[in-house]
Amino acid sequence: MKDFYYILGTDSRCTAGEINEAYRKLAQKLGPASHENDHFLQSHFREITEAYEILSDPNRRRTYDAAFKKTHQRHLANFKTRPINIALTGALILFTTLFGFYVVRLLNTSKPAEVVRAAVPVVAIPQIKPHKARHYKKRLYTRVAPPVVTKPTVKDTAQVKIAKSISVKSNPAVISSPPIIAPVVKQAAIVTPIDSSYTAYLKPNLAGSVYLHQLADYMSAVVTLLPSNAKVRVLAQKQSFYKIAFNNQVGYVPKWTIAKP
Repeated sequence: MKDFYYILGTDSRCTAGEINEAYRKLAQKLGPASHENDHFLQSHFREITEAYEILSDPNRRRTYDAAFKKTHQRHLANFKTRPINIALTGALILFTTLFGFYVVRLLNTSKPAEVVRAAVPVVAIPQIKPHKARHYKKRLYTRVAPPVVTKPTVKDTAQVKIAKSISVKSNPAVISSPPIIAPVVKQAAIVTPIDSSYTAYLKPNLAGSVYLHQLADYMSAVVTLLPSNAKVRVLAQKQSFYKIAFNNQVGYVPKWTIAKP
């Protein structure tokens, strides 16, 4: 954005009279009559005329001042942050350089070392000549003699026939069978069961009767109603109930209903 105050050579706080006086002086020096063929002076004179037209009008000058102030503040903020941006850029470049140097160094040190193999001397294998077996065959033939076959005489054949006849006429051996042992049967001891049941009487209660339950539980089904002082047969004893028999009926009654014998 152009600085019209700078073009007219005035201050931003100047009055309308000072603007008119500055424009009059510049118009006399740079007028078109004096410099018709100079394009630079003509362009500069047009800038002066544009600046005077805007600054001479109060409304247009007020609008220009507000826009110029915003632009000036923006340039000032950019000028203040420029050193910070330069410092950040330098720090980023330095960090990138150090990181790249570290990566290159790490890659160079992580390479496996080349193993130099020593030259192995080649040893010539001596050729082994096969042994000849001619001498061994000669020795074998000289050591092994042919067997001598003797013909049997008449006496020898007669003795062999007599021995065969004696061996045939001999009695055969008798094989005795092992004795038969009868198994022993053990009889198991007969144990007579001990009858632990006994006869007892029922204790009388306030109701005058006792319930005979099917199981050892108060909530089980009732088999029959037993009268007080009834004579019963105690078959088994449990913690809270006794198993009894009465008139060919078996059931359970509470422990406290049985009188001790």
